Formats: sequence, structure tokens, C-alpha cells
Amino acid sequence: MSPCGRALHTSRGAMAMLVRKFPRTRLPVGASALCVVVLCWLYIFPVYRLPNEKEIVQGVLAQRTAWRTNQTSASLFRRQMEDCCDPAHLFAMTKMNSPMGKSLWYDGELLYSFTIDNSTYSLFPQATPFQLPLKKCAVVGNGGILKMSGCGRQIDEANFVMRCNLPPLSSEYTRDVGSKTQLVTANPSIIRQRFENLLWSRKKFVDNMKIYNHSYIYMPAFSMKTGTEPSLRVYYTLKDVGANQTVLFANPNFLRNIGKFWKSRGIHAKRLSTGLFLVSAALGLCEEVSIYGFWPFSVNMQGDPISHHYYDNVLPFSGYHAMPEEFLQLWYLHKIGALRMQLDPCEEPSPQPTS
Repeated sequence: MSPCGRALHTSRGAMAMLVRKFPRTRLPVGASALCVVVLCWLYIFPVYRLPNEKEIVQGVLAQRTAWRTNQTSASLFRRQMEDCCDPAHLFAMTKMNSPMGKSLWYDGELLYSFTIDNSTYSLFPQATPFQLPLKKCAVVGNGGILKMSGCGRQIDEANFVMRCNLPPLSSEYTRDVGSKTQLVTANPSIIRQRFENLLWSRKKFVDNMKIYNHSYIYMPAFSMKTGTEPSLRVYYTLKDVGANQTVLFANPNFLRNIGKFWKSRGIHAKRLSTGLFLVSAALGLCEEVSIYGFWPFSVNMQGDPISHHYYDNVLPFSGYHAMPEEFLQLWYLHKIGALRMQLDPCEEPSPQPTS
């Protein structure tokens, strides 16, 4: 064998040893295809940069026109809500949509499910307890833009008023946010933080609920496993004292479907805000929807600093909700006339008495 032949033979033998020692890996066909799809997607649709707060405020000011309702847009969006999420039947857990023995998955956790037993089943109403469709609805957020807004009278003129997270409605706030409530949400985290999970005393909680009169307390008892027991305690506490309020438990399938709906429209967050859940439900349940206090920015329309809430300036945990993205989606619905977003004061502030 020639030297060249021996060298070639030796080289092939060395390569074979290297291949055996370091075998070449091959991407699965599916993974390769996924990489191609992602690269093509990024080429066609470059990564979107969300406008900053200043840009959003300036954009809102530039796009403001006299608002007019658009029944076609409202009906179309209501139909989309019905198709994806069916709020008329799935907004709350009922005996009709959650029969005994049915297994449901928590919508906020991947690994936990629960089976409806007799004791849980007995807590549900027979069906969604609203006479549908609701007529004129007001969904009231807690944004600092409500302070000095004078919107209380306008809010109370609605047929059905929804509020978020047990907000204060004492006399110092009613001129701006009203006093009427038909439904108010209560996250289990609020029960833990404000009322010690109702483990030690229930009086403070019962007294705080009186401000909401004959309203529904809407709780996501089956979103997270840790929220189930506090929510059940709320139900039994109000029942034991014969309170005027009635607890409704959010259906986890409804919450999950609402999350998917908005994710498909560009809202990517760990979880939607309570406010967006409520507005989504209202758009499916009500003929007319007006929203107040949905302004997640640190300045008002005039550029003046405002507090985060109308009652305090406690900021939320960063990275949990996607508030600017949510606002832009709601602003779009306002612009097409599907809902009305109130951003300006409803009445001029009362003059301060001079000393």
C-alpha cells in the first residue's frame, strides 16, 4: 500500500474512533421545523416594542375625539366573548355548569385539580343569578385618575356597577367613585392581607362588607389551590351572620378562556388583572359598558402626577400584570365604540372653602 493509501486509511480509522467517542447529535424533525417557523416569524413580524408611558399618554391625547357608541362593534365583540368564553353560563360556578362529581383544573396552576363533592356543590346557585342581558353597566377600576374626578353620580346612574378588590367607598370617596355596587371582586390575597384569612376574628371583615349593601362578592376560589380555603371561609362567614352579600365563585374554565382570548391578542403576562377579567365579562353580559379608573400611569391627561390608586399609592408587584398592554387593548375598544372609557373629570372639583 502506498504511503498516501496508508495515510488515508489511518485518517478514516481516526475519524471512525472520533465518531464513536463523540457521536453526532441530530435535532428532531419537529424541533428543526419549529426553529424554521420561529425564524420566519421574526423576519415577517419583528419584535414589537411597547410604547413607554409618555408615548402612550401623548398618543391618547392625539387620538381623542368625541366618543360615539357603535352597536355593530359592541355586538361583534359580545359575540366573540360568547364564542370563546360564554360568560352568560360560565361567569360563575353554578349547579348547571359544575355538577357533582365533575373534575376541574385550577386555572392558575398546572398540577392541581379538584372534584366537586356534595359540600362544594351546595354552595353554588342553580344558574348565573343575573337577568340577562344586563342593560347599562359600569366597571370601576381603582386608578388614581378617579381622584377629584367627580364621577360618582355618573357611575351610580348605571343599572349594574362592578368594582375591583373590595375598594373603600367611604364618604370621602363617593363623590368620585359613587356608592352603588352590584358586584365586587375579592381576591383571596386580600382576605389574607387585610383580614388574616378570617382565622382569628370575623367582625372586621363583616363590618367592612356592609358598605357593599346587597351585592355579589365574586371570588376566584379555584384559581390557585391556596385561595380555596380563604374563599370558603368568606362564604361561611357571610352566611353565618346573615349578611346581605352573596358569594359567587369564579368558574376556572371561564377565567382560563378569558386569559387565552387576550393572549391571542397580544397580552402576555403571568395573569390578567382583575379589572380586565371584569371588563371582559361585562362586554359579554351587558348591552352598554362604561369603564372608570382604568389608567395605569403615574401622570394624568394633563401630565400632573397622580397616585396609583384613588385611595393610596401602593404599587403592584412588577412583572405580574401587563397593565400598559391591557390599557391599549381597552383604548382600542373605546375608539371603535365597543365600550366607553372615562378619562376626563365628569364634574369640576368642588371649590375648597376659604378660611
